[in-house]
Amino acid sequence: MAYSQNKPKMNSTIAFFSVLFCNCVLASSQIACVLEHCASELAQCEVDTVCRMWSNCNRACAPIKDPIQATNCQIRCGDLYKPTNSSSAKIDLFSECVISEHHCVKQTKTKCPMPAASGVVSTFSLETDLVGVWYITRGLNPRFDCFDCQVHNFTYNPKESPVTKPLHGDLKYNVKVDLNCTDDCKYLPREVHQSFSQDTHNPGHLMNYNNTLAEMHYSDDWYVLYASKTAVLIYYCGCNDAMCGYGGSVLYSRTPSLPDEDEAALRAAVAGAKIPGFNFESLCAPKNTFC
Repeated sequence: MAYSQNKPKMNSTIAFFSVLFCNCVLASSQIACVLEHCASELAQCEVDTVCRMWSNCNRACAPIKDPIQATNCQIRCGDLYKPTNSSSAKIDLFSECVISEHHCVKQTKTKCPMPAASGVVSTFSLETDLVGVWYITRGLNPRFDCFDCQVHNFTYNPKESPVTKPLHGDLKYNVKVDLNCTDDCKYLPREVHQSFSQDTHNPGHLMNYNNTLAEMHYSDDWYVLYASKTAVLIYYCGCNDAMCGYGGSVLYSRTPSLPDEDEAALRAAVAGAKIPGFNFESLCAPKNTFC
């Protein structure tokens, strides 16, 4: 899933758009905008160790001509070099200036296909049905959903801030340093927090709206396609100041592996969503053996 960080809430989904002006990715008008409005933030980034490593990685993506591969490269830079804690504050500062405040890098818009209304569950309790610890055992989008050992713990507390979004998620995941590694691999632990409300007219629609500048004003819509005591299938679409229309899907399981008793119903739920390119066989299976 696209991890938006409650922090500094800005993740690789957002940060990769903040490519430094000197990496030859930005057009001349964008470079002028950065120099006019964000020169101080850029300078602070360059003297900060964490921000500089991130920007150097982004520079290395500049020669890639294929836009999809270039985007993948930049997202990977965010995964590797942008921690989900306060040590990435200078990255956040620069990104906020360039993207949200002065729009030197324009928002990229894509289309996230919506699930069929009949494919979204008609009953879902925000107070109970997602509360507790879950493992992600399948994922759709390789950019966001396929990290190994994603362990998410949800609590329901209408008194905890933000009170308008009473379902609170502590979302932990691990970034593999070497994607080609198969044994005894090194991982970078990450952790973010997100909160959700529920559509009063559609219980299977969970919403994470009205987020701040530090969060790139992101909004996510989660659609529950299947729910049992042992598995919950989520399809999501999202938008932030950098990109509008990203999407994906994750399968939550109470155990580190997919429950056999849910598989037939899950396959039917995926088919029932009627989303182009969304099929059970193509889902990734994150490694959860070391969680």
